[in-house]
Amino acid sequence: MKTHGINLVVLHDLDPVRAAIEQAVATADASEAPGLRRALSLLDEHRRSDTDIKVRWARQYLDEAGVPAGDTSARTIKKLRQAVPGLGLGEAVTLVTLAAER
Repeated sequence: MKTHGINLVVLHDLDPVRAAIEQAVATADASEAPGLRRALSLLDEHRRSDTDIKVRWARQYLDEAGVPAGDTSARTIKKLRQAVPGLGLGEAVTLVTLAAER
């Protein structure tokens, strides 16, 4: 299931960090370069897709509401919408479904 139509903006705030490390690698001496390349590798390993970030965000609200993982009931959708005013029904259904699948 895709998160088509969900009106959430995902900010990847690690992009400037990655760019700074790449620039540092370009000017690093032989002793610094391996560590900086390892840092880039770690950033890449922990990079998340927009969908992953949205699901984690929804799961956080559901956890705070005491909703067990995997619950896709109408009650769960309602709790998410109550926690996030303005979240549409379709958006909430999609997020709850995705969160239950992961």
